[in-house]
Amino acid sequence: MSFLLMNNLKYFIKLFVFWLFYFFVNRLFFIANYLEEFSKISSNELLQIFPNSFGLDVSFIGYLSVVIVLFLFLNSLALSKRINTFISGIIYWINAFFIVVSALIIGGEISLYAEWGTKLNFTALSHFANPSEVFATGSIANYITMLIALLIAVVFVKIYSVYVHQYFIATKYNVKQFAYKLVKLPLVLGVLLLIVRGGWQEIPINLSDAYFSNTIIVNDLAVNPNWNLLQNILKNKSNFKGNPYKKHPQEKVDQFMNSLKNESDSTTYVLSTKTPNIVFILLESWSADNVESLGGLKGITPNFKALEKEGLLFSNFYSNGWTSDQGMSSIFSSFPVLPHAYIINQTDKARKLPSLNKSLTDYYSSYFFGGQLTYGNIKGYLLSQGFDKVKDGADFKHLPSGSLGVHDEYMFTQFKEELNDLPQPFMSTLFTISSHSPYDFPAEHKLSFNSKQDEYVNSVAYTDKCLGDFMESVKNEDWYANTLFVIVADHSHNSPIKRRFAQKERFKIPMLWYGEVLDANYQGNEWSSLSSHLDIAPTILNQMDINVDNDYFGGDILGNNSGFIFYCFGSGYGMIKEDGNSAFSIKYNKFIESNFNDSSIVSEAEMFLQYSFDEYLKY
Repeated sequence: MSFLLMNNLKYFIKLFVFWLFYFFVNRLFFIANYLEEFSKISSNELLQIFPNSFGLDVSFIGYLSVVIVLFLFLNSLALSKRINTFISGIIYWINAFFIVVSALIIGGEISLYAEWGTKLNFTALSHFANPSEVFATGSIANYITMLIALLIAVVFVKIYSVYVHQYFIATKYNVKQFAYKLVKLPLVLGVLLLIVRGGWQEIPINLSDAYFSNTIIVNDLAVNPNWNLLQNILKNKSNFKGNPYKKHPQEKVDQFMNSLKNESDSTTYVLSTKTPNIVFILLESWSADNVESLGGLKGITPNFKALEKEGLLFSNFYSNGWTSDQGMSSIFSSFPVLPHAYIINQTDKARKLPSLNKSLTDYYSSYFFGGQLTYGNIKGYLLSQGFDKVKDGADFKHLPSGSLGVHDEYMFTQFKEELNDLPQPFMSTLFTISSHSPYDFPAEHKLSFNSKQDEYVNSVAYTDKCLGDFMESVKNEDWYANTLFVIVADHSHNSPIKRRFAQKERFKIPMLWYGEVLDANYQGNEWSSLSSHLDIAPTILNQMDINVDNDYFGGDILGNNSGFIFYCFGSGYGMIKEDGNSAFSIKYNKFIESNFNDSSIVSEAEMFLQYSFDEYLKY
């Protein structure tokens, strides 16, 4: 018995060392993909990553060891060598499986971090409900990263097979020995569960135990990716049992929300008609950093700049989230983005939302996209909102496409044809695609800012050229003179300016109203009021003297909007006001951006989130 005990103990020691070394190598792989970021970190801080990562690494290995111990217990009860060999094989394949899964997690995390600035999480996994869209979105670099991660996994499977794995052969035992095994099992499991929770301390081990740096990427690297994903899934599931953001008395929350709704009916009318056709051009991932007049870089969007001379530019405009599907429900339904819940992905809730489409009862509505609208359940959302015509890449297979969908120049041409066939008045949308990774648009890359974002910048320049050509091509169409063009980004993106992920400027995006229906007094002007996606629908409806649904969260940009902007990023939320802004990290449990003179103001974001999530639960 002592030999078997020592043999099993030796196996688990080797198992723990093996997995710790595997996580170490994967961290080096992550660092190799972000050398520019980590080159700015001091060597002393880099060395602290590994001791600070130890707790969560060991916790995950503890989870794995619990499964193995249960199989070893079953193995010890079997006297058949064939069964012993079979169970030993199961233990081998359990480890091989998790080695490969770990590779998929770290490969996905490296790719995701460039876009979202966050580790692989429940939200990201939810997009695999539409795997074809996820794979189409991936760039060649993403696939190479994943391939390398898997090759590392293959090497480690071999290392495990040669240096760690062993066959567990049971020997004969009597009743006394059987009783010993029954007593030993809960003791061993108790030790492992203690390892899983991180020790005897009152609060079990959590993400904060790995945090030690003021640099987000350093802390994120210290967090074990497997442990993080498991906990993130469990935590998000528990969130749906109630509102996890309740912090303030309901009376106080209601009072604050009422203060955001100015009762004044005044608005500034900037349109010359109450019944214009409305054309949305949703620009994929356009950051304000690409627009010179919004404080961005020069020379990227000259066509947009030319349109500004005859349009009304909203110069202080922001997105409320960081993904396209979030943008859709914010733009059309004026519903806020939440940290861990996508209402658009839940059709039973999304169909109950108010929307601009529902409010424009006499309008023919349509939506066109060159990719797959199954992504983020956008198609389900549009159809549940009663859009009359919804077409995506599956309807445009005859058009030249990239890996993600039809290139913008061809979709703009197709969009013009579609508009010519629509009954008036209409509300129609084109959602562009070429400025989304993998940026395989059919045009030369002419711009360089010596940045990792040069491909993205060139894709924006390509779409800008397509936009300019389209606007010039439709000026002689019958419907043009009575059409308002709302040109707005769905969300922002990293740029050569290198904004911090939670920084308010990271969420600033362009919105331009354009068309002959725009009053001459406002053509070529700017409107500087703070505003966001949530305000689009109420503003348009007020311009048309149509009653605004009380369930809309936004206000009238041209009249009584609150000047309060709530936004979410991958791991937290923030707010922007005229007198300051703040951003709170849920993972860090602290403010990572804040410049308000009055510290009590920061609670307003908490109250807005609490109210919003309550509303989400009601739908």
